[in-house]
Amino acid sequence: MSTTTQINQDGINVLSLFDGISCAKLALEKAGIKINKYYSSEICPHALAIQNHHYSGDTNHIQLGDVCKIDAITLSQEIDFIIFGSPCTQLSSVNSKDRSGLEGNESKLFYEALRILKDIYVFAPVRKKIYFLMENVASMYKKDKDNITKELTSIFDDTKLVMINSADIAPANRRRLYWTNIPNVGIPEPKDIKYQDIVVNGYVDKEKANVLLGSNITLTNGIFRYYKMNIGNLVYKDQEFANSTTEEKLLTYPLILKQSKYLGKSRSGFGEYDFPNGCYRLPSILECERLMTIPDGYVSNVTNVSKTNRLKAIGLAMTVDVIAGLVANLK
Repeated sequence: MSTTTQINQDGINVLSLFDGISCAKLALEKAGIKINKYYSSEICPHALAIQNHHYSGDTNHIQLGDVCKIDAITLSQEIDFIIFGSPCTQLSSVNSKDRSGLEGNESKLFYEALRILKDIYVFAPVRKKIYFLMENVASMYKKDKDNITKELTSIFDDTKLVMINSADIAPANRRRLYWTNIPNVGIPEPKDIKYQDIVVNGYVDKEKANVLLGSNITLTNGIFRYYKMNIGNLVYKDQEFANSTTEEKLLTYPLILKQSKYLGKSRSGFGEYDFPNGCYRLPSILECERLMTIPDGYVSNVTNVSKTNRLKAIGLAMTVDVIAGLVANLK
């Protein structure tokens, strides 16, 4: 029996490194790929709590813990597909204080993923094809991108590199590089979905939201950072204000804030869809799920994790529909 036939009948065994909230699993399922076993390597307690909310009773969802402690040789007899997005902390242009790249304290964990890839490739059963997909930020320096490409190609000589902005198929920007050896991989089919389409109430002033980060801007002076640094996302109370020019917004907002009497010391007493500063609110957890094409309620319904940590988990996740398009040919 060929490897391809066996995968079609029995499903694939997946190893997801730096798994976060298991968006790789959501993407594979959305692409119609049967999963036999899903090995998840993650250490963040908040991400693990979200995983456990969904998969605590699933014996095929296996948590491995710290990526540095994984015995890849033992796993090599099972794994068919490895997916990961190693930490971008020192690779991303957002981090203006430390862009040490692959030598950075967190981003050097790429080499742990590389160790695992090598061991699984070397010790896999004879004639078994191992597939992989790696994601990381498109804003990294060229030297880091070239080093990653060189290292991955040294293991899989059919490695390809594509750049995709999630905005092509999702309501938010997210420029990412993807390395993979999945055959005939291509850019997913574009979808016409806008930021305004996914908000519950209020109005936005951009066709596509900014990239989601681990944290958002404030409800006091965040509007200035939003326009001057192009960071964070806002939803406005008033459509006329949303449609006004940037100069008009920055000029009139301080008066609106003063009239609201919002001091920014506490958000107690306000709901996710209220406008405590009289002008704008931040996207809700549900709306952030939609920006990342994560199913409604997957994170927002997990009540034993704080709102801050749920939003952070979403900001660190993969865009589900992008991954689903990239892995489709595993079928």
